[in-house]
Amino acid sequence: MSIYEIDDSIMSLVDMETGEIEDEKRFDELQMERTQKVENIGCFYKNLVAEAKAMKEEEANLAQRRKAVENKAERIKNLLVYALKGEKFESPRLRCSYRKAKSVEVDGSFIDWARENAGDLLTFKEPEPNRTAIKAALADGREIEHAEIVTNERLQVK
Repeated sequence: MSIYEIDDSIMSLVDMETGEIEDEKRFDELQMERTQKVENIGCFYKNLVAEAKAMKEEEANLAQRRKAVENKAERIKNLLVYALKGEKFESPRLRCSYRKAKSVEVDGSFIDWARENAGDLLTFKEPEPNRTAIKAALADGREIEHAEIVTNERLQVK
């Protein structure tokens, strides 16, 4: 029986007009069953909370391990970049090539310059360069002091 059914059964044993219990033996059995059911529900809740806590701890452990593996992969990638020195490499199991990626680099004076000359190139939590807007403006031919588009090569390993 569910806790709701037990409660309904207990209520059906009580005379609503007089408040007297019609079957005391059955009432006591239902009360004991209800006590056991409440205890089981409480224990089930505690188990779920403990399981959620264990999962959260495992997530933290996995995140830490993932970060360590990502850092190791980045070091190995840097070793490949060093070994290849910009050259392509291909074998039956591996292909290494470079692709060009453009990014915006700004120097320390850019924020002061942009405050005076080009506020649209800043975002305003703390003033910081809006690199997307700067890149678009530079690509359109606009001259912006303290900012330039630089081309970097990124290694792709497939």
